Amino acid sequence: MSMTEDLWHRLAGDVERVDSVAGRALHAVVRDRAAPLRMQVAGRVGTGFRSVRDAVRASAGADGTVEVESVAVDVPDTADPVFDGDVVVYAVPVRLDPASVHPADRSALSHIDARRVVVVVVGGTVEHVDPVAATLGLGAFAVGDPALTDAIAARLAAASRLRDEHLVRMVAGIAATPAARDLIEAALDAANLSRRVS
Repeated sequence: MSMTEDLWHRLAGDVERVDSVAGRALHAVVRDRAAPLRMQVAGRVGTGFRSVRDAVRASAGADGTVEVESVAVDVPDTADPVFDGDVVVYAVPVRLDPASVHPADRSALSHIDARRVVVVVVGGTVEHVDPVAATLGLGAFAVGDPALTDAIAARLAAASRLRDEHLVRMVAGIAATPAARDLIEAALDAANLSRRVS
C-alpha cells in the first residue's frame, strides 16, 4: 500500500464530511488495517512451544507492531484451536525417528495456510530439520537458526501486504453517495497507480 496511514485517515475524514455512514465505514476499515499483526505460536503442551513463543515475543513482538499469543494443540477436553493469526509459528518436537511427526501436529498443520506458517523444530539440531521439513512438505527451521528470524520477518511482511490488499478491496466495496464515491475512487486510483510504479 503506497498511501500512508495518515492519508487513509484523512480520506476517511473527508468522506465522512460528505457521507457520514461511508465515512464511519472507512474509518473502521482503516482502523482494522492499523491494528498490530497477530502471530500465533502453536504446538502441543510439553513440546517447548512456549520457549519458542518467548523467543518470538522478544524479537518480533518487541516493538508493539506484532501481538504474539500462544495456541495449545491437542489438549484433552478442549476444542481444536482456530489458527486465525496473520502468521502462525508452529513448534514441532524432535522424535526418536527424526522423520516422524506426531499425528496431532500433522492434523493442526493441515488446517493452516502454508503461506502463513513457519515450522520450528524444537529439541534438536539443524540436522533434525530436513527430515521434518521433508515429511511435512513445509520449510522448517531449528530454534536459534538465524534464518528463522528472516522467515518470520518475510511472513510478517507478506501478511502486511495482504492487509493492504484487503484494505483496498474493502474501501472499494463501501457504499457511498456520489460525492463520497468520487473521493474514494480518486484515492483508490492513486493507490493503484503508485503500487504499479513501485
